[in-house]
Amino acid sequence: MIRADAGLTIVLCGGPLNPTNVPIGRHGSNAMVPINGKPVIGWIFDDLVAKGLGSAVVVLRRANERVADFLVRAFDGRIDVATVFLDRDGSILDSLAAGLRGRTEDGPVRVILGDTLIRDAFDGDGDFIYAGDVEDSRRWCVVTTDAEGHADAFADKRELPGHSHRAVAGYYHFSDRALLARCLDGAIGGGERELSAVLARYGAARPIAVRQARQWYDFGHIDTCVRAKRELLQCRFFNSLAVDPILNTITKVSTDNEKLEDELSWYLNIPEELKVLTPRIVSHRHIDGNLEIVQEYYGYPTLAELFVYSGLAPDAWRAILRHVLRIHDQFRRYPTEVCRAEIVQMYAGKTRARLDALAAGDPDWCRLLSLPSLTCDGRRLRNVPQLWADIDRAAEALADTAIPAVVHGDFCFSNILFDFNNQIVRLIDPRGRFGRRGIGGDARYDLAKLRHSAHGLYDFIVADMFQFDWHGDEVTTSIPAADSAVEVAALFDELLQDDGHDVRAIQQIEGLLFLSMVPLHRGHRRRQQMMFFTGLKLLNEAL
Repeated sequence: MIRADAGLTIVLCGGPLNPTNVPIGRHGSNAMVPINGKPVIGWIFDDLVAKGLGSAVVVLRRANERVADFLVRAFDGRIDVATVFLDRDGSILDSLAAGLRGRTEDGPVRVILGDTLIRDAFDGDGDFIYAGDVEDSRRWCVVTTDAEGHADAFADKRELPGHSHRAVAGYYHFSDRALLARCLDGAIGGGERELSAVLARYGAARPIAVRQARQWYDFGHIDTCVRAKRELLQCRFFNSLAVDPILNTITKVSTDNEKLEDELSWYLNIPEELKVLTPRIVSHRHIDGNLEIVQEYYGYPTLAELFVYSGLAPDAWRAILRHVLRIHDQFRRYPTEVCRAEIVQMYAGKTRARLDALAAGDPDWCRLLSLPSLTCDGRRLRNVPQLWADIDRAAEALADTAIPAVVHGDFCFSNILFDFNNQIVRLIDPRGRFGRRGIGGDARYDLAKLRHSAHGLYDFIVADMFQFDWHGDEVTTSIPAADSAVEVAALFDELLQDDGHDVRAIQQIEGLLFLSMVPLHRGHRRRQQMMFFTGLKLLNEAL
């Protein structure tokens, strides 16, 4: 693993967005295009952290301050990020010059393009670049090598004969910073605009080895971006997820058969009229005791991606939320039977059992959960020991006023695929169990899931885009979301009230959801703490 203080890492995000090369959406830069719930720059920096790098310089256009804001929110405390803004638009060489300017770190210079993720190792001495196999030379800088595997010549975005080429994959490792600076100055002085001009000059003085990229994801072109999105699917509880790019199907396999059986049962048993809202199940079978499901794959963004990264205006969210609530109304047209005891268990019993298990296995959580009160954001809050009696009473009242209907069970923004241009929705990853396996439950549970995204900002929390500080006995929290997110929260409650829903009851469920999710995020202590205090604030307000 790379030493935390070894060398200089520069991530180049200073180029303008080419809307013909990326999925439709309002993102402002390639770096903020969401890929499976996380922007491109998030994937890149997660990889840098995993490789042991302690710092990086990011070069941005002045219009891309949202990228800088995201990096501060998501990576504070994990990697030291310095931001350099370009004074004017220029070439990629100007971006590299800005990243080099004034830096004093010892060691190699690593240069990474901001629309490229390479998970291959960055370790090694000397000078090297990564290359990957491509068919079309016109979109790439193509490299040829000599007998020793060193770069011999570069051809930038030219029509070349044949259908097999090696494209420079977007990672450059230079061992001699002074030489790099001289080559860069010479290229800029000669009116050059591409990195290949620097590589050719540098390679004439020091041979550049060409390594084969095994894990290269390119986000700079629509086809490669879509392919990267498919390949970077995060597996959750599945053993594997695989997308067939020709048939547009996704195959899920899991050893957690009960959870996947619940999901499959829900897809198969919801009313026929509702199945159009979900991906079609193509096939399902057991292989060596593990359940395999094949279903349609949709590349639509999730509402979570749109909410966190797209910057859509509140009026757009009014239309989106109205559409989603109409779908909820469709679900309510199909009443179901739900046992009263199961409702109480879902709201109070499940929450208590999960927190008790968390306290039993973690001394720090045991101490925290035993305190009678806590101070958060200037407010003294009753802690769970003082809330249990009210939680139990609230659960009984919620059971008395339940709305039995078909429920998704995890009706949050991250499980709602939304084609904004055509207002098409597809619902994925249903819970399939409300106390017991089935399609029914309390309809307000789905509304609380929506509210924990729109109001509780759950999707910002799981993206680690929050600030959490503990000073003595007092906690301060903040989620520096866009101003529009605050308006969306108020808008959602307004729409709930217009539809005749009891917002206070839904907030109670929302608070319990946040508490019950804490144990599910082991390995992310700050995220767990943020969820816990979010739930605690909601319940102190609603009970």
